[in-house]
Amino acid sequence: MGFVSDLQFGKKYEALARSTYLPEDEKVIEIPDGKFKPYDFKTNLFAYESKADRLACKYNYKTMFIEYECNKLPSGISTTQADYWFYFMVKPGGDYIVYEIPIAKLREACNGCRSVSGGDGFKVRGYIVPVMDDYKL
Repeated sequence: MGFVSDLQFGKKYEALARSTYLPEDEKVIEIPDGKFKPYDFKTNLFAYESKADRLACKYNYKTMFIEYECNKLPSGISTTQADYWFYFMVKPGGDYIVYEIPIAKLREACNGCRSVSGGDGFKVRGYIVPVMDDYKL
């Protein structure tokens, strides 16, 4: 998969997070544009990051890949200004598992985790973090 198809895939789940998983008292007030935004969307209460992982099936849905660097520059968990991270584990048939994780808890979970390369051309670095079942929706 290339960058454009990956971006479209991610945007689909970002829209799903906005339309399905926000409490009724939260209203989307901002969706920033551009490549390196501080969050994917902001409500009247919180800012959110949304990630969709279609390779989680290779690891039996037991781990999450949490990006922290791209092209040798800080990214993902290192730079987000979001309060919460939606993490979608997308199954081959289209079903998914979704987690809503407070950023502070996710950063804490990354401590001591193994770091690996991935993404297009292995330009992305990320932590392999055990699934955080307490935050499953």
